[in-house]
Amino acid sequence: MPNAGPAPSDTRLSSGPLAVGALVLDGRFRVTSLLGGGGMGMVYRGEQVSLGRPVALKVLREDLSQQAGMAERFRREALLLSAVDSPSVVRIIDFGVHEGLLCLVMELIEGRTLELALREGPFAPARALQVLEQLARGLAVIHAQGIVHRDLKPENVLLCDTPAGETARLLDFGIARFADQSAPGSGVTQAGLVLGTPEYLSPEQAMGQGPASQSDLYSLGVLAYRMLSGRLPFSGSGPGELIAQHVHAAPTPLLEVAPALSSEPALAALVMQCLEKDPASRPQGAAVLADAFAALRGRATGVGTLELPVASPVKATGALQRFTTGAQTALASPARRLQAGALAAVVLLGGLGLAWRASSPERRARALLEAGRGGEALQRIDDAGDEGKDPTLMQLRAAALHQVNRHDEELELFARVPTTGPLEPLSVHALADDYGRRESAAARRALTSWPKAVVLKQLQALANESPDKGQWGALRLVDQEWAGQGLDLVSLYATALEQSDCQVRRTAARRLSELPAAGALKALRALKDTPKKKGGGFFSDDDCGQDAAAAAMRKLEKELPP
Repeated sequence: MPNAGPAPSDTRLSSGPLAVGALVLDGRFRVTSLLGGGGMGMVYRGEQVSLGRPVALKVLREDLSQQAGMAERFRREALLLSAVDSPSVVRIIDFGVHEGLLCLVMELIEGRTLELALREGPFAPARALQVLEQLARGLAVIHAQGIVHRDLKPENVLLCDTPAGETARLLDFGIARFADQSAPGSGVTQAGLVLGTPEYLSPEQAMGQGPASQSDLYSLGVLAYRMLSGRLPFSGSGPGELIAQHVHAAPTPLLEVAPALSSEPALAALVMQCLEKDPASRPQGAAVLADAFAALRGRATGVGTLELPVASPVKATGALQRFTTGAQTALASPARRLQAGALAAVVLLGGLGLAWRASSPERRARALLEAGRGGEALQRIDDAGDEGKDPTLMQLRAAALHQVNRHDEELELFARVPTTGPLEPLSVHALADDYGRRESAAARRALTSWPKAVVLKQLQALANESPDKGQWGALRLVDQEWAGQGLDLVSLYATALEQSDCQVRRTAARRLSELPAAGALKALRALKDTPKKKGGGFFSDDDCGQDAAAAAMRKLEKELPP
């Protein structure tokens, strides 16, 4: 692989294989500093050369990089993760090999690890629930891609301050799963060949069984136990003893080590259920667990109604009850029986409360749509029977129709929504997604018929989010309808050159040729120099924007001053 050549000796990082200033992955990224390292490799701060964007470069250890089949398996994992779109998951930008070392490029997130935050003491229930719900939602997204984390621990969780409050981001997905268990430092203990961190290992991991998504839920339970109590459920004197305890010992009930949680018996019981030895007795899926945390979070933050995404009040009671399936066998001590009884009372009262104080159809539909459950949201709105009269429900129904791919009905319904009230963000994203996939007059008219003061701000915010079809559609609409008002068009179109959609690349390249800015040349050159696919068959698209980028460069080089 080409690189920047030998670096001066005074820029060599003594603790890692890369030098400050080195260009990696065919010159697309530059190393700027060392961030840290661990058992799997080193992490560097870097810069994407074409955009000047800061990134994180994870470089796998040399012996791991050279294992047979590792490059292909690492590449497949990177491709899977690049398709993950979740605010709780750090985004993958690129992957490749530099001088025999496997490199993964990720977005650089500023924040501090959960490990550092926990050194200040246990979290209050409301704060813990917010973080735990976000982590469970992130796990649900990666599990849907067939990825198991296998090393969930506080060091792999980043806490960031955002306008929406504290946000948790998951790091280091799936890398440990590829380590050769016979390699030095791979986690061999006297209890067997295992991968992961002993304090957070699931029983099945400890016994060397194949990974499954339920293992991550156990590790999340250990993490939750520590967040709420300030201590771990097991405290063996070494890795071997810790692993044996995960397999054979019952953890001390959370309410015994954290009496302050006596007002949160349902939360304590849910955490204990995550620590069940039998995976089948744990919450059945990360999405289910996230919904449970969301329900409990509503109570902890003073919201009177449990926001459980279920079809009826009767099922709402069952939703929380299934979180404690098998609890009678696990809660053997009197304290555990008391905890289970308290949970049963809370569940019963919560279910009755839902029957009499069901949340508004708008809130329930919105929660379902945000979870990607458009079919259920559509049913919820139709059951309410008011969607033809309530402008908000009409917009939410249009968003639900979008999620179930009934786009003609979506556009027809949205065209009937009065444009004098609030504009629902979920509907804006749905229509922008439509426009991003096909620049139809109907989708454009549906949004631009609203007052500029109402719609423009939402489209501007969407255009500045992570790239997807909705972001692209918002960018195109603001550019075409309002001359890109409030947007850095050069930067946004340059970023679009990195998308996998060849038509998006071509459109972005042509638009950059009309924006005489020297900053566009770097991004265009990076795309132009990207090798075209060869031998892809009759339906292959050998040119994926490279020709448009080359044409845009020629035009700009003529127009820009030397």
